[in-house]
Amino acid sequence: MTGYAALACALCGWAALALAMVFGGLDPSPSSAPLLKGVSVAALGASALALGIGAFAVVRGHQRLVATVGLGVSLIFLLLFTGLGFAVFR
Repeated sequence: MTGYAALACALCGWAALALAMVFGGLDPSPSSAPLLKGVSVAALGASALALGIGAFAVVRGHQRLVATVGLGVSLIFLLLFTGLGFAVFR
């Protein structure tokens, strides 16, 4: 079950980021800035949680393939949207 949980968390992170972009992230108003910040932090937290669960599930879980996909999706999210990609691929 941990493999599916990792994939679900990773996809929830991407979905939260997409919702933030659709509902004002491209042209934010000052009144919606706290909500967009909260959604972005939640997306980052979901992706970080998916990274941890995915790493655990690859080593100890039964759904290693699904866990690897979840791990990859969350790693791509973290590399693209946190600035870690610039630190790694300079």
